[in-house]
Amino acid sequence: MGELMTILAFGTLGAVSVLAYISARVTDKMKNDPSHKRSSLCATSEHWAVQK
Repeated sequence: MGELMTILAFGTLGAVSVLAYISARVTDKMKNDPSHKRSSLCATSEHWAVQK
């Protein structure tokens, strides 16, 4: 039973690590894409540029 718990713990940790890595890569790709529409909450969006 202890071996199963170890396998499940490391499997979960590995899956979360892979998903976090993929998410970070996608976020970085969208951040550096000039054609990506920014959120109105973003400090560099057109909404805040007009307001200032």
